[in-house]
Amino acid sequence: MSDCIFCKIIANEMPSHTVFEDEHTRAFLDIFGATDGHVMVVHKRHEETILGYSDLEVAEVFVTVKKVATALEKAFDTKILSLGINHGEPEGVHHMHVHILPRFAGDGGGIIQQLAGKKLENKDFSSIAAKIKEMI
Repeated sequence: MSDCIFCKIIANEMPSHTVFEDEHTRAFLDIFGATDGHVMVVHKRHEETILGYSDLEVAEVFVTVKKVATALEKAFDTKILSLGINHGEPEGVHHMHVHILPRFAGDGGGIIQQLAGKKLENKDFSSIAAKIKEMI
């Protein structure tokens, strides 16, 4: 897409601090990162959400996520990483990407459940699970 920042990075029309690239994916530092070493992994084919990719393309992204995660653990001497995807998020870049953030004991971060800012309301887990299973 001509107006997508990540597509421009992939096409080398914008600079990036790329840490890994292969035929299908690219991983680069988030210039607005939350931690040192905050990396984003993208597929080179533009899609807004994970649902637009084939199973193979999703696998290609997550093979790169695993490579980068391994490197981040070594580079920052940590075993704590946070991984996240903003799926359909109206803010930010509309090119599906996986964030990988190196984390450290006592860094003030938290578990992923703290991000949404909303507490679990419906605790009827059986009916919620059944609803999801029905759609799979």
